[in-house]
Amino acid sequence: MGYERFLAGRANLIEASPIRVAVAKIAELTDRGFKVISLAAGDPDPDVIPRRLLAQLMLKVLDDPRSVIYAPTQGWPNARRAIAEFYGKQYGLNVSSDNIIITTGGEQALDLVPRVLCDPGDVVVLENPSYTNAILCWKHYAVQMVGVPMDDNGMRMDLLEETLKRLKSEGKRVKFVYTVTPGNNPSGITLSEDRGKYLLELASKYDFLVFEDAAYLPLQYGARLKPLISMDKDGRVIHESTASKIMGTGWRTGWLIAKGEVFEKSLQAKMPMDMCAPSPSQLLFEELIVKGYVYDVINVACKSYEEKMSLMVKSIEDYLPNLKSTKPVAGMFLMLWLPSNVKGWDFFNRLIEKYRVAIVPGEPFFIDGSGVNTIRLNFSRPKLDDIPNAIKSIAKLLKEDYATTL
Repeated sequence: MGYERFLAGRANLIEASPIRVAVAKIAELTDRGFKVISLAAGDPDPDVIPRRLLAQLMLKVLDDPRSVIYAPTQGWPNARRAIAEFYGKQYGLNVSSDNIIITTGGEQALDLVPRVLCDPGDVVVLENPSYTNAILCWKHYAVQMVGVPMDDNGMRMDLLEETLKRLKSEGKRVKFVYTVTPGNNPSGITLSEDRGKYLLELASKYDFLVFEDAAYLPLQYGARLKPLISMDKDGRVIHESTASKIMGTGWRTGWLIAKGEVFEKSLQAKMPMDMCAPSPSQLLFEELIVKGYVYDVINVACKSYEEKMSLMVKSIEDYLPNLKSTKPVAGMFLMLWLPSNVKGWDFFNRLIEKYRVAIVPGEPFFIDGSGVNTIRLNFSRPKLDDIPNAIKSIAKLLKEDYATTL
């Protein structure tokens, strides 16, 4: 029986995530007994996550009756206070727990914000490239997404201002500008402090909100930048982050920091979506913060990922010296530009079949359909020793299948 005639019209706006396509292919090959070096997934390294510590803390959590009942939709009060405490100690930022909504992963926050802010046809401006799951999610709301190019210092403010002027002349209002910083997914690029300040100036001048996706805020290598919300004097920044990069993606614990009607409507919208984020995960993250373990966990992760990132950058310099790539100071990813005659999806299929190395094509991260010859590489998940071999395989495939001179 065919079910197409039963589908809603908006179902046509739903597309498969390219990340899920890559993960499914990896699972298929693994099930067939092949070892796959994955530079595709956005997971932290399971060996860096303190699983034994989490297991010990979870025993205490499960002794608490709250762990097996519904939490308040906003989140358990002590868990929210712990997150506020974490922001104070880690970033020197005074956040009220009353402005925090604990979400089911950071992904839910990406859905809540346009759900309460955007009508069909409203304009949202985002970095180009930007997080593909945000792009896929916001297509459901029929918003007009406009991409602004980046350079090594993040979204170009000169081009953003040109875009804002053009949209204003066309009678279009921008609801919010979305930025993934630090450590943009997929590029690894971080918005500089000066540009962050200017972005907030433009927000006031052109009357829009800033949606700050700070999923990778804990994972900074070198100087630690404060989040945009720390510079926000007008209440224009909506801030989202997650515990996924600290204690693992499987726990599905994130949070949204907002004020006023944005906070109230987001809280109301969350209730019929899932009622509440998982209680055990909230209470576990609370324990990790209150006991002070979270800071050591972050330091261990940053040390490991910085070493892997540096090795990946060096391997690209050694084996792919003529190709452009980014050099991250935060996050889990970097972006590589293949020769112009190489298409990312074709390269993905050939690379995983021939060398059992998985990457993610970059094209879906570009809102304007460009980036067809780009790929996203993850450096947090693979084993250290596998990174040079994976980059070497990329170089081999370019030489053998695309006649590329490196």
